[in-house]
Amino acid sequence: MKSVYVFPGQGSQRKGMGEGLFARFPGLVAQADDILGYSLRELCLDDPDRVLGRTQYTQPALYAVSALQYLDRIAAGEELPGVVAGHSLGEYCALFAAGAFDFATGLDLVRKRGELMSQAPKGAMAAVVNLDQERVAEILAGLPYENIDIANINSRQQCILSGAYDEVHAPEVRAVYTEAGASFIPLNVSAAFHSRCMTDVQEEFARYLSGVELKELHIPVVANCTARMYPTTGYADLLIRQISSPVKWYESISWLMSRGHTDFHEIGPGQVLTKLTDKIRQEPLPAEKAPPAPRRTRQRPEVVFMYGGQGTQYHRMGKQLYETHPAFRDAMDRCSALYEAANGTSLVAAIHDSTRRGQDFDDILHTHAALYSLGWSLTEALRAEGFHPDAVLGHSLGEYIAATVAGVMSFEDGLDLVMKQAHLLKLRCRTGGMLSVLAAPDLYQRRRDLFGGLSLAGVNFTGASLGNFVVSGESERLADVRAALDDEGVVAVRLPVRYAFHSGVLDDIQAECRSLGRAVTVSRPRLPVYSSAYARQMDDDAPEHLETYAWDVVRGRVRFDELMSTSFRVPENHYFVDLSASGSFVNFLKHGYGPDYRGAFAINQFGNNNASMEKLCEGLRSVTSATAALV
Repeated sequence: MKSVYVFPGQGSQRKGMGEGLFARFPGLVAQADDILGYSLRELCLDDPDRVLGRTQYTQPALYAVSALQYLDRIAAGEELPGVVAGHSLGEYCALFAAGAFDFATGLDLVRKRGELMSQAPKGAMAAVVNLDQERVAEILAGLPYENIDIANINSRQQCILSGAYDEVHAPEVRAVYTEAGASFIPLNVSAAFHSRCMTDVQEEFARYLSGVELKELHIPVVANCTARMYPTTGYADLLIRQISSPVKWYESISWLMSRGHTDFHEIGPGQVLTKLTDKIRQEPLPAEKAPPAPRRTRQRPEVVFMYGGQGTQYHRMGKQLYETHPAFRDAMDRCSALYEAANGTSLVAAIHDSTRRGQDFDDILHTHAALYSLGWSLTEALRAEGFHPDAVLGHSLGEYIAATVAGVMSFEDGLDLVMKQAHLLKLRCRTGGMLSVLAAPDLYQRRRDLFGGLSLAGVNFTGASLGNFVVSGESERLADVRAALDDEGVVAVRLPVRYAFHSGVLDDIQAECRSLGRAVTVSRPRLPVYSSAYARQMDDDAPEHLETYAWDVVRGRVRFDELMSTSFRVPENHYFVDLSASGSFVNFLKHGYGPDYRGAFAINQFGNNNASMEKLCEGLRSVTSATAALV
């Protein structure tokens, strides 16, 4: 198996690094001097002004030296690596090696990144050594501080805390970790990297990155945010999220090792990652459980209940079913009662308001709870008919419904979470919107001149002649882009959503959103849960709290296309039950995945709810009684 090249991050810099490289690449060094406005060689070899340790100088210098060392290695005849990965800043070197951008573009990006980080409010970081990550997180959850995060998980017993200066340096923080048997080592940094304190930096960097063309990757790259591979295109959001998200280095290297990678080479100054790799090799994170061995036959396909999110809602959704299906009505009334107890008004009355028919249903205080309640109530209706899911799948807000149906959290806690999140959005978040574009997703990357300032919120499918992706951002930019696409003959539809979900516009509420998730009691899922945010099946072991997941669901990109391509490769093994309000998933399957992907919707805005539900039940009766061969 080919080797893995790993690139170090900030902290590996040293005076004298790069000696011998600068003379071999004079053209690139001249480019660097022009971009930086000072001598790269002088900074790295002599550091006459003693600034190499300052973030705005460290980051471009370290990127340049590591990138040049990579080029030097390849020029000497070394084989291209099979996989690349980088720790924090080093991820830019990994992306350079994979072809995401040229040397100069990467240098300019890290220059801007370092500049923005150096201007961040005063923060602090500290290493916690000789304590497992789970214990570090448990202690942190019990502290009376809201602005400290786990920034790096480097090995089984090495984590880095990051946050507000006064909180990280509070005497009780050191004391509680020391009492637990850990070494608590403050780091010599001036900002809280990879924490919620970086959200303003992240938003500013996102705006800068929107003007940069990111190319298709030709070597697999492991992302710090996910500890899984980058998609080959449409990956800007991972670079953006990296600024405030933890570096999952322990999981990344363990995951690579579990897949047979053993030959690791550190490219850059120092041996920090080499030493970490040796530690991880001795105590890797347990590998993901392998799927059960396939059987030649099984009784029926896996029935997957699918739940949609914001943008699928409309006034009077499910009204006919409410009037005729007792189980559906009882479930909706139960939801409405909880909503009314919290908000003083009837949720059912807001959904079925006949005076608003034909108008956008876009008041977040109604729609968040309405979509959650609809998905839950449709599930209850099918249960009453004798149908139960074998697995669940969530798309954006629908992930909360899927988690509830799988037993990760209670129905009451799930509804409470979405109601509180709606109030948080209304109170603290700038308004914006979302635009669904009916075109191949690579249009977003190819036309950065057109989509600049907007985030790629999600990709639903890429068909042979058609695709669908969603962009998110400020309302004025969306209007401009929609008009431009219309002029070019590209269909784009503004979704009935007042907030820019899955974009940096939401970053103002990150801390509060994570706090809402932290308050929820969770259990081990009773069913497989497929996540569009993570493009994979969720781990069987439920997290101690939902703070990270609750945030990623609304902020991370919806990777439905990746999820379908990795988890549902054999269509005859699954039957998809579309419990969104609009029948969106059935349309995705039809246009993006082909006729072999079978499924039916419960309701949509055009047809007869009762007829749709009966057709769905007929389909379920057919597949649940059939014997299907497993390929």
